[in-house]
Amino acid sequence: MVPEDEYVQVDEEQIGLDRAIITSKGQIQLPQLGDSQRHDDGPRQDPSRHVELVEPDQRSSTQHMKDSIKLKSHNAGIKIRKTFHISKESDRHETLNPPILANTAEETSDSRLDNASPTSDEHTLKDLVHNPVDTIRSKLSNQGSQQMAVNIATKEIAHGQEVDLVNASTAVERADTENDKLRAIQTLSELLKQRQSTYVRWTLDRHVTKVRIIPRETIVRRPKTDFERKNASGEVIMDWHAYVKHLLEYYAHQYGGQYIGYGSDPPAPSKETIMPNVERLIVASSPLQEFVMTTRRVYRWENRAETTKYLLIYFTLWYFNLMLPGILSAIAYFVIQRHIHVNSMENLREDIKHREDVQRTALSLTELIVKEGDEEWSDKLLEGMGPWAMIQLADLANMCESIRNFYEWRKPTRTKALLGVLGLAIIITAVMPIWLLVKATTLGAGISFFGLFPIAVNFPEYRLLVSPTKRLLWNIPTHAEWAIKYIQAEGSRVEASAEPAPSALPIKKDTSSAKAEDYGFYNAHHDKSSGHLVVSTTSVRFVTKHPHAVEFTLPYDQINKIEKLDRIVAKSLSGKMTGDSGKDLKLVSKAGQEWVLKDVELRNEAFSQIVGFSKTTWQVVW
Repeated sequence: MVPEDEYVQVDEEQIGLDRAIITSKGQIQLPQLGDSQRHDDGPRQDPSRHVELVEPDQRSSTQHMKDSIKLKSHNAGIKIRKTFHISKESDRHETLNPPILANTAEETSDSRLDNASPTSDEHTLKDLVHNPVDTIRSKLSNQGSQQMAVNIATKEIAHGQEVDLVNASTAVERADTENDKLRAIQTLSELLKQRQSTYVRWTLDRHVTKVRIIPRETIVRRPKTDFERKNASGEVIMDWHAYVKHLLEYYAHQYGGQYIGYGSDPPAPSKETIMPNVERLIVASSPLQEFVMTTRRVYRWENRAETTKYLLIYFTLWYFNLMLPGILSAIAYFVIQRHIHVNSMENLREDIKHREDVQRTALSLTELIVKEGDEEWSDKLLEGMGPWAMIQLADLANMCESIRNFYEWRKPTRTKALLGVLGLAIIITAVMPIWLLVKATTLGAGISFFGLFPIAVNFPEYRLLVSPTKRLLWNIPTHAEWAIKYIQAEGSRVEASAEPAPSALPIKKDTSSAKAEDYGFYNAHHDKSSGHLVVSTTSVRFVTKHPHAVEFTLPYDQINKIEKLDRIVAKSLSGKMTGDSGKDLKLVSKAGQEWVLKDVELRNEAFSQIVGFSKTTWQVVW
């Protein structure tokens, strides 16, 4: 498959503010590359660099300053050696940055549009002296609430970044000269491109920890002779039970392998592993939250004219027995309206103003959330129903993401097909007699209760195949599936157009393909060896530092599973730490061999590059 089969390049303004769509040919839209844009503007991955990179929240400001001074001194040394023509071999690679297929999503702006950031009450020394217990209790409670707000009340695009985007759009409109307008348009264009990268990084970094190849790629249909056996008298007997079971399993994987096995290998239940799915659920269901808040506004008669309008519509539909077709028509109307009136800069401006105005009623949970401070109930709940709750949360989050991508026309062919089904349902429900409609509805409920639910409970790996919602949203991608398609398309484009970063390691390069090139070098440890994980266009390999030697090479077509491992998750539900906070990466081959790379530097970027440069159809396991 040529790279152009995976993506189509369009103007970033054509993509707009939402996620890029997937065309009828299966191509995902990518923003066009500008003359100054390169794929190597990510952080340096050269193995000769000795500055240790750690997570920002794991180091003190003093350590950060030391690292910054050390890095500046290191870079100054490179410039001095270049000036006097005494550069080292490794200096040449310090200026080469490997392509990061989507820039890391970070909150880099605290901009506000109209209203200043709300300030919390500060406790003074006088408060501490007069009411020490209450002051300390209030301080600890505020810290706990703040931490929970960070975990739950989150957004895909940070508020400050959206404000910067709106301000850039305003700068284009108010530019006085042609040069000012060109500069403002360039800034707006870069922010729109960064917005797509932020969508990808938000999903891959926070919510994807395991992927594997689609099961249908590994299951082979066996002949009938494999199920024949001889009885005591020597007659050949066919084991029809085993043969039929094998055929059912084979065709189930061929038809819907992408939905078999999801959630079958969840991580150990803890607050750290359950919170990402809570976060996904809150973000993906934000349109539903707005609908619920609007419904609340209607039944509270906050706006009498609006409530009266909906009351008249309700009585009209009820009188003519058109409640169900009316609801389906409303759904179809909102989806079509969303396609015609896409999310615009003015809509974003109004959302920001509403979000910043504390006097207006919140329309989503992220604006309304309040924490109690006492979290003992959550530990007890996790101990009793943690694994089940995690899978249900993941399924619910996936469903909300698919519904949102249907509503936002991420895959227009599937949205049109589902709208066709809705149109047919509208016609049927409009002309079918009420008694027949009720009878058909109760029959469907009985089939679901007595037929589909037992399969979902007894065979959880196949639960999505018998899910009415998944059948309705068939092949409409979740955010994770969309992100993987995007990152692989970006990898194909990089491989086809960008210049690779030459390896700084004095070893032979990957020779499994004549076109194999190294694109990433990441500090890591394997067994008792310290070295680098090297990512090329055809494989990954681990190279030790002293001496330089290849410990293993794993071609992409031999990888069965990639998994992020966080040793901090190994702590018990009571909060006692049993491990360190290392970020590891596990690779599993099709033959079952495993390699665990510990303390992988910039692990998320390494994971993205492996997924992006591989030509494998990945299934998100968790």
